This record gives sequence, structure tokens and C-alpha cells, in this order.
Amino acid sequence: MLLSGLVALVACVSENDVVELSGSDTWYQEPTNQVDILWVVDDSHSMAEEQDSLAAGFADFIEEIEATGTDFQLGVVTTSLEATDPNRGHLLGDPAVITQDDDYVNLFRDRVHVGTTGSDKEKGLEAATFALSPTMTTGANAGFLRSDAFLVIVIVSDENDCSDEFALEGMPAQACYDNENLLVPVAEFVSDLRALKTDPSMVQVGTIVGPEASEGCTTAVPGFRYHQFAALMGGINGTICDADYAGVMYDLGLNATGVRSTFLLSSGAKDGTLEVFVDEVPVAEDVTMQNGWTYDATTLYLTFWGDAIPPRGSTVVANYVIQSGT
Repeated sequence: MLLSGLVALVACVSENDVVELSGSDTWYQEPTNQVDILWVVDDSHSMAEEQDSLAAGFADFIEEIEATGTDFQLGVVTTSLEATDPNRGHLLGDPAVITQDDDYVNLFRDRVHVGTTGSDKEKGLEAATFALSPTMTTGANAGFLRSDAFLVIVIVSDENDCSDEFALEGMPAQACYDNENLLVPVAEFVSDLRALKTDPSMVQVGTIVGPEASEGCTTAVPGFRYHQFAALMGGINGTICDADYAGVMYDLGLNATGVRSTFLLSSGAKDGTLEVFVDEVPVAEDVTMQNGWTYDATTLYLTFWGDAIPPRGSTVVANYVIQSGT
């Protein structure tokens, strides 16, 4: 939870009479252990092996969640969102909402085998947003979205996102690439999903999608829109081209405990001025991403690594000089 935003403190630089503003952001690492986890799984014809890998990697995902005693719920939807389908956006299976009181390992593995006969216009962002919309969470998906719980969204697809709000209806799948201007801007989905919580930082995301083309993956199309989505949300990106999802599934499981590792600054921090504290104890920067923090000047996200990740109930403070123009 973001406690306070910028504190505008004026500091004069005598050489050029430049006025610099100091920023200070404070967050609470929520004590809640409730997490609702929505999986959005591609059900197109090329996804059989990837669904197998997802099911096999679930043990690594659930390990960290079990270890921290997290009160979790799981739901699965597909990337198919056809206008003519009356069940679009519905959580799959019975029970539709999987809890820790269920046989969740086997139920999840069964759910993510969503088949390969779905739409070849994969609408992961739109499917997630629609499944979590008030229309669905007060209707077919009632009981999944808890008001005080963290929300984690994980999207798995070997294609780029084609969320179009039916603008490409009746066109072939190639229209997703030929008519990208008709797709809904990614930022709109980010805004809609963040609005689901009073504290937008309680919405976290992860993706297992096609990497950048330069990374040499030939079995998936680069998921550029999903990469953008994860970057805007401070999320975790994994590659669907890996034969074994153990690593990314473990990272997603850590994120899904509700213990946040990423925090969004209110404004950009001038290079070399950022100071970070957890419960008033200074934390060092660590560019090796092992035990400390890193800062992304493009997205404004402060990220903690390893043992430096703030525990539940802790207070995180970042002090810095505001980068001019942000």
C-alpha cells in the first residue's frame, strides 16, 4: 500500500541556481496472506506441449505459497473470447474457484489442459479483464475476487495479444498483426485492472510468452503486448520456449504469496540519489540482483532481490532527488 507520495523539498544548486525537488515514497508491505490467482491459458492449436509444461511446473509454483501459509484461490480462463460464446470469460471447471481446501494440485493440472481447439485470435489481456469485471465477479465468477486479497494474473501464450473488443470480428487471425491499430491499447487494460483495488499495487502480473525475436525462439511469436503489460505492471516475464518452467513458476509462486518485490515510485529518481530503507534499516543497491535492490529509470519500479525482499508488515521508504522532467 502506498502511504504517501512526493514530499516537495526545495534544494538549491548554487552553480546554476537550479531548483531540485526531493521525493519520498513510503509503502507498507501488506500483512494480508490472501491471494487470488487468475491463470489465462492459450487454448489454440499449437499449445499442447506448453500446457503440459505448465501443469508439470505447478509444484514449483505452489511450493512457496504453501511454505508461507498463503490463503490462496485459483481460477483458470482461456485466451478465447468470441462474441458468440455465452460462456466467454467464465472460470473453467467445477469447482470454478479452487481453494487450499481442495485437491488443488490435481485440479489445477486438469484445468490448465484447456485443449487446443480455441480461437486463433488469442486475447489474453481482454480475457483477464473481462473475467475480473464486475459483470463477471458478481455473476458467473462470483466468489473469486476477494476485496482484501492480492490479485495475481498469469498469462500463458505462444502468440502476441490480440485484444480487440471485437473490432476484428470475422477477419482471419493474421488481422491481429496486419491491423494492430485496431487493438485496444495495453495501457487501458492496465488502468482497468488496477482500478479493481483501492491500492493498485495489490494487482500483480506474470507472463509466460514468446521472448524477443533476438533470443532465438522459433516455436512462439514474440509477445510484445504482454511484455509491455508486464513492464507497466512491474511484473515477471518468463519465456514459453523453455522446456522446463520450473524457474519462472517458482518466481511466480514467490510473487503470488502477496509479498511484493516491486514498488512504483511516484516520480523518477535522479541517478545516484536513491536511498532505500526497510523498517528504517538502509538497504544497499545490488546490480547483480542477488540481495539488495535495483531501480529501472524507464518504468520507475524499485525491485528487491533475495533476502532483501521486505517481509509482510514491514515499511518501505525511498528517498531521492526527482529527475527533471518526470
